Amino acid sequence: MTSVARLLFFTLLLSSFVACSNVSDSYSFQGEAYGTTWQIKFFDDQDLLDKDELERKVKEELTRIDSIFSLYDEDSTISKINKNKILSWNNLPGYEDFKELSKISNEVVNDSSGSYEVFLNGKWDFNSIAKGYAVDRLCDILESYNIKNYMVEIGGEIRFSGKKPDAFWKFAIIDPSLENKIFDEFSTSIPLSIATSGNYRNPGHIVDPVLNISVNSNLLSVSVIDETSTAKADAWATALFANEKDWFYLARDKKIAAFFIFEEEGKINSSASEKWIELLK
Repeated sequence: MTSVARLLFFTLLLSSFVACSNVSDSYSFQGEAYGTTWQIKFFDDQDLLDKDELERKVKEELTRIDSIFSLYDEDSTISKINKNKILSWNNLPGYEDFKELSKISNEVVNDSSGSYEVFLNGKWDFNSIAKGYAVDRLCDILESYNIKNYMVEIGGEIRFSGKKPDAFWKFAIIDPSLENKIFDEFSTSIPLSIATSGNYRNPGHIVDPVLNISVNSNLLSVSVIDETSTAKADAWATALFANEKDWFYLARDKKIAAFFIFEEEGKINSSASEKWIELLK
């Protein structure tokens, strides 16, 4: 699966990812999937935790989701649907996943006044939400093992839960005008998901679903926080970026926690919605 440029990444500022001996042990898994990288980091003090089994389940789930939503796999469920090779969805592999993504997508479609769409030119395309959804599914696996303090990241889409033994989770937003330079950084004491969309590294990647043309505006990136769903944060980041003129007002009116980086009179500026400020205060 591909996606728009992802700008946001986590950073463990002030302390490295090292276990505090009197609190819990630290673990990490990482790899490649969906044309990008993924990683999981968590703290846990369960003596009987089977790390190998957990890692295997994580990788199996990544493969399963790819087999459903990948547009680059001719045998994926979504590819078969788009080619009209399936008449009934009820018995599809991943039918429940389709229902869940469709539900989240439809909510954003309706609330964004058409700035977001997953059915374009007669084809289904969940690339703008699938990575966030995969993050949520991996979090479910961790929770099933009673793991509460973790970070899950796929291609820049992130969910935090709990905290590190010695500090809150911290994350940074990359400056869209400069490679690998931090534009701003934040910390969180509550569980939340973060997703970022932008077009400057992959021009034309985000399409206005109303006009069916590539987005071209002074907005460089949008980061969105959602307290419960990475998939929803992912979808809203795309929706706000695709809304070329009213992105700030849309976030304000719908109470979306959003952080915008934009160009104005030759300078790079930023603005945060009230909900963003409220969650990260």
